[in-house]
Amino acid sequence: MNLGKFNCATGISTVLYTKGDLTVRTATAADKKFIDKLQKENAYAIGFIQNTIWDKYVFGGERNFMVFICEKNLDHVGYVLLTPGRGIDTYAKIQQIAVREDARRLDYGTALLAVVKDFCNTFGRIGVTLRCRVDLESNFFWKSLGFRLYDVWLKGTINHVGFKASNDINLWSIDLNDNFQDLFSWEDNTSGLFIPSKIKPR
Repeated sequence: MNLGKFNCATGISTVLYTKGDLTVRTATAADKKFIDKLQKENAYAIGFIQNTIWDKYVFGGERNFMVFICEKNLDHVGYVLLTPGRGIDTYAKIQQIAVREDARRLDYGTALLAVVKDFCNTFGRIGVTLRCRVDLESNFFWKSLGFRLYDVWLKGTINHVGFKASNDINLWSIDLNDNFQDLFSWEDNTSGLFIPSKIKPR
């Protein structure tokens, strides 16, 4: 997969979003110190990914993983780690997203999501999914950005790739691709979750 402007393995940072003094750009290996620090500070919420994954899959280009850095006045404030999903008409996945505690504002999340939306439009992804522990305030943040809760991964259950949930985890999704309309008709079931119906391409 040729990631083009989203590629983090080139060693060159590309600006993908600008609004006033707020920018989002592709990460380079020079950003690893900031990513590592923010990841460790937020490990209770986002987990921890070892350096070899960042080196091989993001900056080495082996798996087409992408990291986008959000900056305010050229000062690092957050990042998102995105994986491209299984192909066209599927969902990309936000594996990690973190914003400095002293810089948590909705417009930073909105800026990062704008770049994710650009990726979805460019490569035909429906949108993105992410996981968030049920006890974290971040759930309110995702809802405020337009994400929809579609399921809960219950503590102790094993997912499709063999990982066991250490806590109840909310599963969120958002549709971002402008080339689709009415991707899902959502209906409430008795649990209060949203159930997707058949995809309807435009």
